[in-house]
Amino acid sequence: MQIPGVSGDRWKTAKNGESKTITKTTKIQNKIRVFLVDDHPIVRDGVRSYLTIHSIAVVGEASNAAEAIRKVIKLTPDVIVLDVNLPFMDGGELARRLRRLVPKAKLLAFSMHSGAEYVGRMARCGVHGYVVKDQPTSELLAAIHQVFRGGRYFPAGISAAPKDPPEKIEIAPAVYSVVASP
Repeated sequence: MQIPGVSGDRWKTAKNGESKTITKTTKIQNKIRVFLVDDHPIVRDGVRSYLTIHSIAVVGEASNAAEAIRKVIKLTPDVIVLDVNLPFMDGGELARRLRRLVPKAKLLAFSMHSGAEYVGRMARCGVHGYVVKDQPTSELLAAIHQVFRGGRYFPAGISAAPKDPPEKIEIAPAVYSVVASP
């Protein structure tokens, strides 16, 4: 069925009738661009499906820190959702490195651990928020929107905002080239 004014990827605006081409890239530009880091494929699949339904663009995924660093540098997402427990490098160390490598990206820890020691450590490592995996999925969505807008998002009842500035990390050029090489 042909819709008047619509031809393939082209459409006419109602105001002035001019044609515009809509591409997948154009549609993603208006969405929050999220990168997922979790070592469990079923978790990544579920989170990706949920976020996509709610107009969040999942631009990439990784199952470990080295893969995340390599991909994030190229994709420059708005928000990085990262698991606290990852193989080879924990989420805190990954958060420190990501803050240095992609300073504009907002970091959101995503963990099964709800203890103040986990939340506080991740806050000191520079994350902008922390969501516990046993919460409703709407919490993750709210947290992504909050940190994207420049806010912070931590579990109720836990004062996780760091009193000291986030820990700084220096990456030796040789280490960086090994970790970040394609």
